[in-house]
Amino acid sequence: MRLALSSALAVLAAAATASAQGQPRPPPPQQADWMARWDELWKRRDEDAAIKQLNLIIKDRIAQDPNGFETSWRLSSLLDWEADGQPDGSTAKAGMGKGAWEWGDKAILANPEDVRGHYFGGTGVGLYSEGVGILTALSQGLEGKFRERLLASLRIDKDFLDGAPQVVWGRYFYKLPWPKRDVGESIKVLSAAVKGHPNNGRAKVYLADSLADDGKEAEAKKLVQEILDAPGGRDPPEEKRVKELARKWMSQH
Repeated sequence: MRLALSSALAVLAAAATASAQGQPRPPPPQQADWMARWDELWKRRDEDAAIKQLNLIIKDRIAQDPNGFETSWRLSSLLDWEADGQPDGSTAKAGMGKGAWEWGDKAILANPEDVRGHYFGGTGVGLYSEGVGILTALSQGLEGKFRERLLASLRIDKDFLDGAPQVVWGRYFYKLPWPKRDVGESIKVLSAAVKGHPNNGRAKVYLADSLADDGKEAEAKKLVQEILDAPGGRDPPEEKRVKELARKWMSQH
């Protein structure tokens, strides 16, 4: 109790000194450490309780800083994560993807040379398209919006999040309907991503889809088995989700 009171008095004293000197007041501890709390919860985003807390934190931040870069890209990333867990063709996936797209665009406005707004916003366009259906998205003119954001993320930092922009870009060529679909280009992009980022399981499972579609079933199965055999790494929620994709892939092939 005495230690907590001393800390509180120290914060008040620092604020008073800053005010007297015409400087901005330091943020209270609960605001100063919100990003650290967010990052810790992000490591458990596969848990409902963690998702609930992340949403509560970002709701509070929106009220305080609705156009801030940190607020915007983090909300975009959260909506991307939630949308990715929804089935294609669902209104939930479309709604979350649209939100990720919009908040990613806010992050771009706040900091146009940072990869995060472009990457998470572009991924949101893609997830929204999967929610409403790719043909519908194409009829809405969304291909250009997706390409603009993903190409910007590739330009700024193609290796962001263990090569994530490359992975989304490679998947794009696979997901397009005929005659736009280009499985050969998908294999080219995703093979380069796997070579540069051999621990990226999502790159491997997406490459396996493209290889199987190109008649290279044995090569595809080998990649998926690598995912299933891989030990845990730095991002357990993503690895858990990718292993689920890998098990589903094996059951269908």
